[in-house]
Amino acid sequence: MIAMDVEQNITEVLELDLQKIDSLKREIFFQDKKETSPLIATFLEFVFNKQGKNLRPKLALLTSKVVGKTNRSTYLSAILIDILHEATLLHDDVVDAAELRRGATSANVVFGNKATVLMGDYLLSKMIEVCTKQKEFKLLEIISTTLVSLSKGELIQLNATKESEFSVSQLTKVAALKTGSLLKASCLAGAYSAGLKEEDEKVWNDFAEYLGIAYQIKDDIIDYVENGKEQYKDIKEGKVNIPMALALENGEKQKAEHILTLIKDKENFDVNINKIELFLENNNGLQKAEELQEMYLQKSISELNKLEGSEDLIWFTEMIGKRKY
Repeated sequence: MIAMDVEQNITEVLELDLQKIDSLKREIFFQDKKETSPLIATFLEFVFNKQGKNLRPKLALLTSKVVGKTNRSTYLSAILIDILHEATLLHDDVVDAAELRRGATSANVVFGNKATVLMGDYLLSKMIEVCTKQKEFKLLEIISTTLVSLSKGELIQLNATKESEFSVSQLTKVAALKTGSLLKASCLAGAYSAGLKEEDEKVWNDFAEYLGIAYQIKDDIIDYVENGKEQYKDIKEGKVNIPMALALENGEKQKAEHILTLIKDKENFDVNINKIELFLENNNGLQKAEELQEMYLQKSISELNKLEGSEDLIWFTEMIGKRKY
C-alpha cells in the first residue's frame, strides 16, 4: 500500500509539471507558426505527438526536487534535453533505415530521409537559439557536452561494428556515452536549474552514468522479448547487443564465431534466428545481462543514497529497472 501511495503521489506531481512543460514547449516551438513552413509545422506535430515514457523530463523534474524547487528553468531543461533526444532519434532512424519507432511508422518512412535529417538539424539549432535567447548558458554547456558524447558514442559504435569488435566493455562504454550522456544531461540540467553547486556535481554524474548503462542493458534484454514492440531489432540490423556479447564471451570460440557470422548475415535473418536464440540461451546471455543490469542499477541507487531527500528519485530509478518495455 505504501509503494502504491508513493507511486500515486509522484505520478500526480509529475503530471502537473508535465502539463506545464507541454504548454511551454508549444509556446516556444509554435510561437512563430505564421513564419514556419507547413513542413516544419507538420513535422513538429509528428514529433511532439509521439507517445514516449517521458523518462528524461521526469528525471530532470525529480532531480530538481532533490536539490531545490522546480521552476521555469527546470521546465526549459526538461524540454530541450527531450528535444535533443528526439533529434538524435530522427538521425538514428535514417542511419539505421528504421521502419518503426515506438511501435509507429518512423519519421524517415513518413517524410523521407532528407527531410528527417534536416528536421533533426532544425531541432538541434532551435535548442541553441532557445538557450541563447533565454540566457540559459549552463544548459547550453550541458547540451553541447552531451552532443559531443553522443557523436563520440555513435562513431565508436560504427567503428566497432565495422571491425567486428563486440566486447561487453566496449558496449557498456558506448552505452555510457549515448544513453548515459542523455540521462546525465537530464539530471545535471534539472539539478542546476534548482541551484546545484559545481562541487556537488560528481554524485549526479556517477548516478546518471550507472543508470544509463543499466537502462541500455535493459533495453537490450527487452529486444529479445515479445511485448508488442519490434522483436530482435538489433539482430535484424546485424548488431551485437550486451546479452549477445555476454553469450559470445561465454561460449566456445568456434561456435561464437559461427553465430557472429549468422548475425551479420542480415538477409537470412528468418533462417538464422532460431540458431542465434538457442546459442544465447545455452550460454546464459539474458541471465548474465540481467545480473549486470542489476549491478549497475544498484550502483546508481548507492549514489542517490548519498543525497538527502532522494527517496522519490530512488523509487523512480527502481521502477526504471523493473520496466517491461
